[in-house]
Amino acid sequence: MSEKQGGNLSAEEQQFWNAVDTFIDAANKAVEDGDPGVIRSAAMYAAARYCAFNIASMSESRKDFLEDSEDSILHLTSEFQKLLEENMADYGENYKVYLKADD
Repeated sequence: MSEKQGGNLSAEEQQFWNAVDTFIDAANKAVEDGDPGVIRSAAMYAAARYCAFNIASMSESRKDFLEDSEDSILHLTSEFQKLLEENMADYGENYKVYLKADD
């Protein structure tokens, strides 16, 4: 389970962390037999594809979807950048713990 999980999470938070762990587990299994760069690219493509599907399926119409696409892209890329920055900082601080003891 992810390190951010605690004992007193809401059902929605627990669902979130369970899904995160499921996706990471799938990527870790895939990388056992594949190139890490290919798996990283596949994970990003899958996330982008799912987000496009999710936004389209929540739109009232194709017109609304197309009109909202630019704002949706800006929102998602901004959120991804924040998450990536947080995780890069975390790995920077905990590199020896997460990966190896020597630099």
